[in-house]
Order: sequence, then structure tokens, then C-alpha cells
Amino acid sequence: MQTISLLMFNRNENEGIIRNIRLLKDAVDEIVIIDSSDPEKYKELKNSFKLFNNINIKLFRVLPLGHVEPLFHYGINKTSSEYVLRLDADEEPSKKLVKRIKERKLLYDVYDIPVEDKKKLIGYKLMVLFSKKSVKEISGIIHSGIKFKEKPKNFPKDEFIINHEKPTRDRITKNYVEIESYERPMEVYLNYLKKKDKWFIGNLLSFIYNLPKPVNIYLTAVGISYARTIFDIIQHNDRPFNDIFYTICYIVKNPISQINYSIHTMKFFSNLPKEEQKLRIKIAKEIQEYGGVIKYLGLDRDYIVENLTRTFKWDMSGTEAFRKLLLYRHFHKKPAYRFPYYIR
Repeated sequence: MQTISLLMFNRNENEGIIRNIRLLKDAVDEIVIIDSSDPEKYKELKNSFKLFNNINIKLFRVLPLGHVEPLFHYGINKTSSEYVLRLDADEEPSKKLVKRIKERKLLYDVYDIPVEDKKKLIGYKLMVLFSKKSVKEISGIIHSGIKFKEKPKNFPKDEFIINHEKPTRDRITKNYVEIESYERPMEVYLNYLKKKDKWFIGNLLSFIYNLPKPVNIYLTAVGISYARTIFDIIQHNDRPFNDIFYTICYIVKNPISQINYSIHTMKFFSNLPKEEQKLRIKIAKEIQEYGGVIKYLGLDRDYIVENLTRTFKWDMSGTEAFRKLLLYRHFHKKPAYRFPYYIR
């Protein structure tokens, strides 16, 4: 019989974690929580486990890094089942999805799962249920992070995840855009597109990007958003062909939030001092050469993650902690073993 681990990453969202434990405790073989919460929230979560007797819950304490992707390798490594079901604290499985998980009717190695917001289908969460043997590469790059050996299959639309996330502009501008500026600033991202099978798109977007400001920011943001959406649809199996109406709606509606996000990231980077831009481009190129941020920072070795956590004082944001690790790695030419407080 197939075995399944529920894997959740948490940062001060205990209510969602506890809700998902209640919903899935009888449907999975184990529950693994990678927790980066503030000390009080961590204690609160740990104490809440007293409510769940005889449930196989594993809690691991890790330092915050501003985004969960750099901890994917560590989290997956802590699971012991054949399959991994990855949910965020702000995501809730529908009753039919819980039933599917409990019955173990899994015919494939990788699955996308529909996501609903306010009872409307808003898209698919990519690679949310997968077998560990299907994992090809774990890069840890924001909004990406895992590559698989095969294309995923889609769950039926009535077996979905309910999205409770309430994104704010403050979260976008102060967290993710800072991370993007180190992991894939636009110059590095466009060069990547040119080298890969999206050569034409990469050259076209590079031409637009070099137009006078602010024209370049808005047009490049639109181009990147639509290109990502179309590539996403084509890559993930039968969506573009079996449901033409849905595909058209998805292409038209989905990029709007992506466009806003791309505009924020590009504006943020363009407003940095020139020397700082050059530094972040150098770091991004190094990350790319290593195949991602996980190997670059040594986070594919559990003992490094655990020692960084032991030496972290919980006195700064995850984004700032991530920045310090990147700078240490760049200037010292090796991953930090202890948390590097004394770096610029």
C-alpha cells in the first residue's frame, strides 16, 4: 500500500497547521512540520500537539529564510513515506481531496491539485503531491524549487485545495522582491531564457528590457507574465487541450497578479545603487552555476541546516537571515557553518 507523508512548512501560522493536522491525521502515515516560527509561536505549536494522541507528528526547528524553497531538501529528507503531500498553513484540503488521499488511489508519481479561492477555481498548485523517487532536482529558487523526472497529472476539479492566503503589497515589496533580487535579477533571468529552449522569447524580452524606462519595466513585466503562464499550461499536460474555455480564461486572468509582481521586483532592483546591483547579479550567477540556492548555501546537508539553526538568535527577519547567508557564501567562497552575524 502507498505511504504518504504530509509535509508542512510553518512561520507563525499555527492555526492553519493544527487545522490540517485535524483534517488529515487519519489520511496520512505521518505528519512532518518544518517550523521557523518565533520562539513563543514555536512553543505554542509544540504544546498544541498534546491534543493529538497516537498521531505520528514530527516537528523540526529551522531558522527562517524568508521563503520555504531553500528548505525543501531538508523537509523532504525528514519524511519517511513513499509520497509527499506538501501543504502550506494557509491551504485547506477539500473533503474529496482528503478522501482521495485516504484511499490512496494514486496511479502516477506527480500530481498538480486544483486551487479554489472564494469557491472559484483560480489555478493549480504545481507538484503538490509526488513520490520521492520522481524528484529530479531541488534548486530552492523562489516560486520554483523542485524539478521532476516526468510531467504531473491533474486531480479532478472537485478534489481541490482551498486557498486562505491574504496577500498584501507590504509582503510583496518587503520580502519576495528582495529575495528575487538575489536569486534571479532580470539580467540573469533573461540570459537563462536565451540559453534554454525559450531562445526567441529570451531575445524578445531582452530587447524590450533595454528600451527606455519606464516603458521597459511595464512591457517586460507583461511579456514575462504571459510567457510564464503559457509555458506553465503547455508543460503541465492536458490543460491546454482538454478544456479550451478554461485555458483561455487562465491565460487572460492569471498573469494580472504576476504582472504586478514582476513590476514590483523590477522597480525594486532598478532603484538599488549600481554597485549593489552588480553584487546581486554576481551572486545570482553563482547560484545558477551551482544549480540553485540549496547547493550554493550547503542546505542539502542536514547538519548545516541544524547548526545554522542552533546558532541563530531569532533576532531578525527571514529575508535578512537569507541575505547574510548569501553574502557570507559569496565573500568567503564557502557556505556558512554557523550563522554569520558579523557580515555586512
